[in-house]
Amino acid sequence: MWGGTVPEHAATKNKTAGDKPGAQDYAHIGDTMSVWAKVANATALVLLLGLSALFVVAMGSLPRIDGRHPVSGIHLKTTITRDSVGIPTIVAETRHDAYFTMGWVHAQDRMWQMEAQRRLGAGRLAEVVGEPGLASDRYMRTLGLYRAAERSLGALSEQTRSALQSYADGVNAWMAYNIHRLPPEFTILGLRPEPWTPADSMVWQKIMAMTLTGNWHDDILRAQLARRMEPKRLAELFPAYPADAPVTLSAEGGKALLDSMPDSMRPTPASNVWVVAGSRTKSGKPLLAGDPHLAFRAPILWYLAELEAPGLKLAGATVPGLPFHLIGHNGRIAWSFTATQADTVDLFVEKLAGDGAYRAADGNRPFLIRTETIRVKGKPDEVLNVRETRHGPVISDLLAQDIAGKDEVIALSATALGHGDTSVQALLLLNQATDWGGFTKAVREVQAPVLNVAYADTSGNTGFFTAGRIPVRKSGNGTVPVRGWTGEGDWTGWVPAAKLPQSLNPKSGVMVNANNKVAGDKYPYLISATWAEGYRAARIRDLLGERRDLTMDDMMAIQADSVSLQAVELKDLLTGIEFKDQRSREAAQRIADWDGKADRDRAEPLIFAAWINRLNRAILADELKESFQAFERVRPQVLVDILTRRRHWCDGIDTPEAESCDDLIERSLDQSLAELDAAWGKDMRKWRWGAAHPARFEHPLLGKIPLLGGMADLQVPADGDDFTVSRAAYRIEDNATRFPQIHGAGLRAVFDLSDLADSRFVIATGQSGNPLSRHYADMLPAWSVNRLYRFGQDSKRSVLILERGR
Repeated sequence: MWGGTVPEHAATKNKTAGDKPGAQDYAHIGDTMSVWAKVANATALVLLLGLSALFVVAMGSLPRIDGRHPVSGIHLKTTITRDSVGIPTIVAETRHDAYFTMGWVHAQDRMWQMEAQRRLGAGRLAEVVGEPGLASDRYMRTLGLYRAAERSLGALSEQTRSALQSYADGVNAWMAYNIHRLPPEFTILGLRPEPWTPADSMVWQKIMAMTLTGNWHDDILRAQLARRMEPKRLAELFPAYPADAPVTLSAEGGKALLDSMPDSMRPTPASNVWVVAGSRTKSGKPLLAGDPHLAFRAPILWYLAELEAPGLKLAGATVPGLPFHLIGHNGRIAWSFTATQADTVDLFVEKLAGDGAYRAADGNRPFLIRTETIRVKGKPDEVLNVRETRHGPVISDLLAQDIAGKDEVIALSATALGHGDTSVQALLLLNQATDWGGFTKAVREVQAPVLNVAYADTSGNTGFFTAGRIPVRKSGNGTVPVRGWTGEGDWTGWVPAAKLPQSLNPKSGVMVNANNKVAGDKYPYLISATWAEGYRAARIRDLLGERRDLTMDDMMAIQADSVSLQAVELKDLLTGIEFKDQRSREAAQRIADWDGKADRDRAEPLIFAAWINRLNRAILADELKESFQAFERVRPQVLVDILTRRRHWCDGIDTPEAESCDDLIERSLDQSLAELDAAWGKDMRKWRWGAAHPARFEHPLLGKIPLLGGMADLQVPADGDDFTVSRAAYRIEDNATRFPQIHGAGLRAVFDLSDLADSRFVIATGQSGNPLSRHYADMLPAWSVNRLYRFGQDSKRSVLILERGR
C-alpha cells in the first residue's frame, strides 16, 4: 500500500541512537499519512476484498466432482465417475436414479444453457435480458411452442413421463443444493432459476423441429420476388418453382417477415451419416459414423455421457435438458441421424371476413384468440393478442404492415406445432431397442423434425429409416404460400409410416446421407421440392469406394476430409479466360492448379472464397436488391447454371454498357485480390485460409460483456467450407476477406459394432458451460484435428457418490 512521507522531526523527536519504537509510536504512524494516501489505501483494500469475494463466488460456481453427497430424491447409491475431459459415467441401481443423476450432471455443467434454452422456447427471454429479447419472445409466443410442448405431455406413455419427471427431480435437487453456487450468468443477471418441469425438456424438441425443417423461408422469398420478376427468371433461381405461383407477398412485407424470424430459429440444417456393412470392414462387423451440423456457440449444444442402470447401458451424446441419448449406442445397436429437410411448414394466405373472422371453403370461421403477456425487464409488460386459423397461428400479426393483399393475413402450419407429439418418447424407445424391429418401432414415434436415422447392430445388420410426419397436400408442393380460403393446399394426412423411405441390409453394403435426396423420382410421395447439394454425399461415397478393409480410422479420416467438390466444379469455369492483370493471372493459375482441398494452411481456399463470393454478389445483387441477403451464401447450382447456360444474368441492369460473365469473373478477381492485399499483405504465398476462417464459438451472454468476452468466446483455425465433408459454413466479413466458421459438426461419433466399447466421440468445445472450468474448452484442440475420445480411456478420474439424504 501507499503511505505518506513521515516528517523527519516527527521521526526523531525524543529519540536517541539505538532506540526502538514502542506500541505508542506505531499507533500514531497513520496520523502522519496524507488524506490522499488514506483514500488510496482504503480503495486498494476495498478492491482487494472485492476481487477476493468475486473470485470465491466465481470459483464456487464450479461443480463438486469428488466425495460423497447426500441428496434428497435419490433412492439408492449412484456413482458419477468423470474422466480427464469431464465425461461422466453414471452407474445407478434404478432407472429413476439413472435419469435423476443425468439431470444432476447436466445441471452441474450446463445449467445456464438449459435455462436459456427453455426461456427461448417459452418466449421468456425479455424477462431477464430486457428489450433485446422481445422480438424473439413475440415470435415464440405467436408460434406457441411451449404450449404445444405442454399439451404433448398427455400423449406420452407413463414410462416416458416418469423418466422426464425423474430427470426434472435431479435438476431441481441440484438447484436446491446449489442455489448460492449458480453459474456466473445467473449472478450477472441477478436471476434464480425456477423449478425444472417435464415441459421444459419437451420444448427443446419443438425448437429443433422448427430449425431442422425444410427451407420454408425460401417460400417467403419466392413469393416476395414473384412481384417483380418474371416467372422464367424466378425459376432459374429456384429450379422447382412453379410458373403459376398463386399468391405473392409485397416486397417490403416479405422482407419484414423474413427479418422477424429470430436467428435461433432460422433453418440451417445439415449433417453427415453413413454406415457400412461387415462385408466392407476389416473387423467383419458394421461401422457407423455420424456428425450432426448445427450453429456454433459456446458451449456447444452436445454433452457426452455414459449411463448404466438395470436394462440400460448407453454411451454417446445427450443434449442438456433431456434425459435421453440422441446419438449413441446401447451395447446392442448404434444410431446417428441427419435432417431430411422435409417440407413440413407451409404458409397460408387467409382472407379476412369482417372483424374477428376469416374465410374458409365451408364458410366463415372465427379466429381463435389467445392473449400472451410478455414481461420485459425494466419496462412495462407487453400484451400480445395471437390469432389462430384452422391452419395455424397468424404470423403476419408480428408486423405492423400489410404483407399480402388487401384484407389478407399469413398463417403458418407446421408439424412441430402438433399437440400430440411423441418424438421425445421415440428417444426413450430408441435407447432401449436391441434390434431392427425395436428400432423401427421407436423411430415411428417421431413426428417432428423429420430425420434420416442410420442403424447398425452387433448381429451385423445395417439399416436406414426416414422418420417423422410428412404432410400430404391436396395440391401444390409447399414451395409458395397458398390461398387458405379455397382449401387447395390443405394437408389431407401424412405419408404412411410403412411407405417412409427405409432400407435394411442393402446389397451395396453402404448407406450414405448428407442431406441429399433420400428417394428416387419414382417415389410416390412428396418429401420436399428442393434438396441440398449432393457434394458431401458424393465425396463420402468416393472415399469409401469399393474398399473391403475399412476401419474406424478410415471413418474418422473421412469425417475430417476437406476437399470441396463445389470448388472443383466451379474453378474450371473461372480460370479458363485471359486475365489482363499479371497478379490476377498468377492467382487464377494457383486456383487452376489447386486440388480443391480447403486446408487451413493454404492460400487457395482464401482466394477462391473471396473471388466466388464477390462474383456471386456481382451477378445477383443488382436484380435481387434487398433480397440478395438470402442469396449471399453461394448456391452452387444457380451459379453453375448462370456461368454455363444462363449467362444473361451477368449483364447488370444498373449499367448502360453490356457486361459478360467473363467481365464479371475478371473484375471480381481483381477486386478480391486488392482487398486481400490490404487485409493480409501483398505476398499471397503467406496467406492462410485458417487465419481468415477460424471456427468461432461465441457465448451468447458472456461474450457481449467486456473482459469476460475474451474468456468466454473461443476460436481455432479451421479447414473446409460449406460443401466439404468436414463442413465449415461461414459468415462473410470485412469486404469478403474474412470468413469465420459459424456452423458445422459440433459432434463427431464413430461406432465399431465389433467392439462398441471402443466407440469414439468428440465435441467442439468442452463438457462445461462455465468459462472458469478446465473443461470449458479442453476438447477444442482435439476437435480441431478430429481426434476422437474413447470413454474412460484414461486413469485420471474423479468419483462423486450421490446417496439418499435424510
